[in-house]
Amino acid sequence: MQIPLARMDEVSLAASGREAVELLRSGNIAALADRFGYALAFDRDAATAIRDDLATCSLDAANFGIPDSDADVTVKYFEPNATGILALIECRFRTHRGTQALLELVVSGQGDERHVTLEQIGIAT
Repeated sequence: MQIPLARMDEVSLAASGREAVELLRSGNIAALADRFGYALAFDRDAATAIRDDLATCSLDAANFGIPDSDADVTVKYFEPNATGILALIECRFRTHRGTQALLELVVSGQGDERHVTLEQIGIAT
């Protein structure tokens, strides 16, 4: 998802994280993939890749159907670097089965262009 430079503040980035969590919790994997893409999709369709990766870590969209509490969202900024990764948005939340899940988004860009991309979803450790 492309964002303007003005949305690089912590509150705006955290809102993007909460939006991603709510799309996952609602089971709308297609909308999650369309909105944020998926860095680990490789040559797969993003929505299919998200579903496959959730199943690999013993999670699936059905686990997220009950929004029992707000996600704990943390935004971490990086020093300028050659990779173009500017920030990490970590979202920790409980599934309705009680599992602690982690959804991570990365913010990358060069010049005036910024993108928020789903990096991974899994069980929090």
